[in-house]
Amino acid sequence: GEYNFNKLFQNTDEGRRGVPNGRYRHLQLNADGLKGPEILPDAGQQRIVVYGASEAFGIYESAGKEFPRVLEAELNARSPNTEYEVINGGIPGMRVGSGITFLRDLSLRLNPSVVVIYPTPTHYIGVTQAQCGRAVGKSVAEHQLLPKSRVAGKLKDQVELILPRNLINWLQKAVIGWQTRNQEVLERISADSLQAFEVDLKCLVATVRELGIQPVLSTHANRFGETAQNDSPWLTGWRFQYPFLRESGFIDLEQRANNTIRKVAQSEKVPLVDAAAVLSGRTEWFVDHAHFNDAGAAMIATVMAPVVIENLQHALSRQNTQT
Repeated sequence: GEYNFNKLFQNTDEGRRGVPNGRYRHLQLNADGLKGPEILPDAGQQRIVVYGASEAFGIYESAGKEFPRVLEAELNARSPNTEYEVINGGIPGMRVGSGITFLRDLSLRLNPSVVVIYPTPTHYIGVTQAQCGRAVGKSVAEHQLLPKSRVAGKLKDQVELILPRNLINWLQKAVIGWQTRNQEVLERISADSLQAFEVDLKCLVATVRELGIQPVLSTHANRFGETAQNDSPWLTGWRFQYPFLRESGFIDLEQRANNTIRKVAQSEKVPLVDAAAVLSGRTEWFVDHAHFNDAGAAMIATVMAPVVIENLQHALSRQNTQT
């Protein structure tokens, strides 16, 4: 059979879901098909769900070092009188809008008090219609130069470990050139794509509130900050995943999308974690264009923890008042 990242996921009637107890390389899912330890029996602990894509899921961090796990440790260290359990609701490739059904199902079953939303703006490249409520589709396709087989997949993993970065970069540029040879390439994403992103954010916030849960929004961090050289190998690697947007368009997209997230947080009165303001441009916290290493995951968890604690207290006060 195949041996690649998609081995961790399956298509169901409800959309893309994790394979219970799935494993690939150092990545392992629990019995619920979620990244992280088994979900604890309900014993009065305060549950927080982190909703997002591969950055939340955790691709490159050491086992147990992805930011939802570190966030749980931070919360418990800061509030020793309260027990917190953080559920990793990240699915790689999941758009803000297309995972709403997944989040609803997860929330109804686990009854979290807070949902932390970490959006991935690049998932809206070429998307002009809001995805609100649609099923989670397949994760972003891997570009493979070898046939899909278990042996080829393992060989590809080993080759990536030993090839020089400049050679990998050259191969990526060659693949990008071949894929885009007969098609239009965007200089920047359209206003319609950004509008779809905004509509989905608002739809998600409304859904979380309908479930009686406190939403918390976060901006999206990247290794570049406000500027990047178009020939940066990391920027080429980013475009390798989304070949139909020029390199310069990614920084423009990040800035516009993060401003949209800030605008939605203000207009909908949602607490905001401005991760981009703290982490973006700090190359030491990223493995590639936007995925964290252990240090980066620890930093974003540190930034999120006080916002989550403050708004969890507000949520509990409202619940007590309603009761």
